[in-house]
Amino acid sequence: MVSIAVLVVAGTLGAAFIPKVANHFGYALPGERGLPYQVHYNGRDYRNVLTCAGARWCEDEKTPEQRTWSYCTPGSGESVRETGLVKVDDVFTLFGSSHVVFTAGVVPRGKTATRVIVEASHDCYLTYDLVGGP
Repeated sequence: MVSIAVLVVAGTLGAAFIPKVANHFGYALPGERGLPYQVHYNGRDYRNVLTCAGARWCEDEKTPEQRTWSYCTPGSGESVRETGLVKVDDVFTLFGSSHVVFTAGVVPRGKTATRVIVEASHDCYLTYDLVGGP
């Protein structure tokens, strides 16, 4: 009985490291380019076509133009302050530091942000666009 319980727990923990699971639930995997293609903020979903927690299908589905795009946009700490980014949330990372989620300025109460910006790493930011209408 104990060995079955250990196998179930090990299987569940192992599944948490599968990119498809991370993308579905919107959490990041440890390591470079571990951010999911979809994040959740304020009850809404936001997507980015440049990242997918390391899933192979993500690279396979990119258009030739998308393959030439830079993974992230650099932004020094000073430029982040100048653009008026406001921290609004975090993306959980499995066995790692969370990634900060920003909006470009303060979003008025009752309004929905059409984009969020996630800090992928130091001086590296990804923009996620709102899925569906406002």
